[in-house]
Amino acid sequence: MLLAHRPPSVNWEPLPLDPAARAAAWVWFRPAINPYGILFVIPPELFSEPIALKNLSLRQLILATGLVGERVLYWSLNGLNFENTGGNSPLMDQPLPITPGNPVNLSVWIEPLPALQTDAAASMFAGQPSLPSGYAPAIAAAGGMAAGSPAAGATDVDLQMIDGIESCWNGIIQLEVRIGSIRKELAGNISRLNSLNRDLNSDERRTCDSKDIQAWVEARRWLRDSISTLSRSVKEIDVGTTSGAGQRHKFLEIYQKYIVPRIPFAGLRQSLNEFEAHRKTVQNVLASAQANIARSGREAEQRANAVLARISTKMRSIRRKD
Repeated sequence: MLLAHRPPSVNWEPLPLDPAARAAAWVWFRPAINPYGILFVIPPELFSEPIALKNLSLRQLILATGLVGERVLYWSLNGLNFENTGGNSPLMDQPLPITPGNPVNLSVWIEPLPALQTDAAASMFAGQPSLPSGYAPAIAAAGGMAAGSPAAGATDVDLQMIDGIESCWNGIIQLEVRIGSIRKELAGNISRLNSLNRDLNSDERRTCDSKDIQAWVEARRWLRDSISTLSRSVKEIDVGTTSGAGQRHKFLEIYQKYIVPRIPFAGLRQSLNEFEAHRKTVQNVLASAQANIARSGREAEQRANAVLARISTKMRSIRRKD
């Protein structure tokens, strides 16, 4: 079954995970916050005796819905996003990580995302469905706190700022997925430009006149400059401020420690400002990489191919005369 053929859910639906229907997760197909995927909530009691689904994997969840696991593009788990490379990611078959007493919350994207506007990305997760009826009390009885349940003593202002941070973080996750795709495109462009940045072979040199030689020298200069520009974008993505080597781990720690359990903390307003600033930084990294591909990479490739095509045309003309 394709997700597009499955009507959107209007409420949380139970998802049996074993033939005897002793164990069931909760699933929401194509919610407004994620119209290209599925939300899962797995109660912590499913990982305890006597049920003990200790080896439950993402692929098993997808198959339980009747969908095809190979069509998963990526998923988000506890603030981290993972890409499914051609449906063959080994993480699809790994047991889901378990925190005793806490639920497992998953967002899974199964169909291609449209090109998101950067301002819309941050608000895509606004309005997440409330937890299934009877689910939050079960978590509390187990000694944990359901995601989305405010901590005691949290004021309305605190919760608004926590919601703002959550919105920013989910926007960042969306942007990071797009950056991952751009990173692959950058690598492909650099590889093509490097293959073009070569000396003319003997046949080409014999065919060229001085103008052709000068045009190729200029084209190679463009190629080198573009390779350098695209390589800087790769470095910014891999080890820059928005990467794990930069500030990302700090924001992830705050998100997991305070935002998921909705616990106010000192400096909450400052953190909201920092999350928003970080989201804008991630947007800028994405926009810069896209611009470099469009402006530098493609123009250099077109220039080089145009010169080589002109030389090739001359070579064919000479052969016909001979």
